[in-house]
Amino acid sequence: MGAEGHKFQQRLKAEFIRPELGIPGMPEVALRVVRRLADISSTGPQVSRLVSSDPALAGMLLRSANSIDFNPAAMPTDDLGVAVRRLGFDTVRRLTLSYALQQVRDEPRYRIVHGRLAAMWQRSVALASIARAMANRLGGVPRERANTAGLLHTVGHIWVTAKAASSPAVLQDPMHLEMVINEWRVPAARRLLQSWGMDPEFIEAVCDHESADRPEGLNSPLMDLLFVCQLLLAFKDAPIELTQRLSSSLAAGRLGLRGRERDIVFTNSAEEVRSVRNALCD
Repeated sequence: MGAEGHKFQQRLKAEFIRPELGIPGMPEVALRVVRRLADISSTGPQVSRLVSSDPALAGMLLRSANSIDFNPAAMPTDDLGVAVRRLGFDTVRRLTLSYALQQVRDEPRYRIVHGRLAAMWQRSVALASIARAMANRLGGVPRERANTAGLLHTVGHIWVTAKAASSPAVLQDPMHLEMVINEWRVPAARRLLQSWGMDPEFIEAVCDHESADRPEGLNSPLMDLLFVCQLLLAFKDAPIELTQRLSSSLAAGRLGLRGRERDIVFTNSAEEVRSVRNALCD
């Protein structure tokens, strides 16, 4: 590690000990909405008032509330209060976070790492889509919770990458950058999710799901689900190896994802995957 790499590590350490860890470029209104939603005493009018202060976020939520998924009776509304009630708090949280992360991806200050951030966003959307579809078919995990967990599984990567935008020399050494990302992504994700008011089980699932293939009794269903979704994404073009890995996976076994049931999930989830991707992608 050269002098620039050492300076970058020192900057990350200095950032990490600050009381509030954040990703510059995330809209403050969106973060206030997410934190408001984490308060069990929050009301729909409180949330809609916050949302109304960001026209772009308000417009996205209204479009979603008027979509066929949430408005099958084709009764459009331009009332944010109605939109929030129609969507529900879990969906508002997920859509607000997706909006905030897209703003980070497109921030001018991150132009030098835009390709990396865009790739992470695409991966997040793909995993969120698979997680929602699997939760819908298998049960055991609410689909919005699974969707949100999939969406946020790269948030630690995003934090480190955004910080690297101000260190061009570090970006010129991809091997070193990957090493730094692997060192910092989990603790960064944990701190960010805590600051956004996510519950401990959700945080554990997002941060520790890569080690989920361990003995029964230590994992939550959400952690198992994210682990299996990672396998599905990693080996989507290698069906034989995917089958072998799922067959030997403790997490897949706990979810009941064996043989024919796995094929049913794949066959019946295609339309939902497309729907989720359309909702998340701009």
